Amino acid sequence: MFGYVAYLLVRPRALVRADRYAILAALAGSQFPDLIDKPLAWVFGVLPSGRSLAHSLFALAVVCTVVYAFFHVRRREVGLGFAVGYLTHLVGDAIGPALEGSYGELGFLLWPLTSAPAYDEPLGLHAVLSALAHATFGARFLLGVAVAAAVGALLLVHFVRFASWRAR
Repeated sequence: MFGYVAYLLVRPRALVRADRYAILAALAGSQFPDLIDKPLAWVFGVLPSGRSLAHSLFALAVVCTVVYAFFHVRRREVGLGFAVGYLTHLVGDAIGPALEGSYGELGFLLWPLTSAPAYDEPLGLHAVLSALAHATFGARFLLGVAVAAAVGALLLVHFVRFASWRAR
């Protein structure tokens, strides 16, 4: 959702005339780093952390350049939407440690030049499933889910009401 909102801020005209493909690209970009890093680190153990390869600014530059070049001719907004979504994911992961002054935890942004921070991450599919099965959800988590659901509902209304499948 952060990627969707950021795209609307970058492209204010999208508030009233949005390209659905660009919005979907922003949503895809906002999930892309986790879709690459988490399985490769947690399930397959080939990356040092769930925040390493695709969470690097170097990967951001390469992937966004490729996506933008691929969509440049017909749907330039798709490339922009993906890049905005991807960047907002990295900002979202970095803002907590930055505000806490834990700058060592920001090593993932320059991986592999700097080491990826060590997290208490499950290793292997069984460990991932076990961690999910034993998770506890407190009031703070449930409040976050409620806020996310409300914002998600507003964005869904926007997507249905103000967005179109036609290229702009």
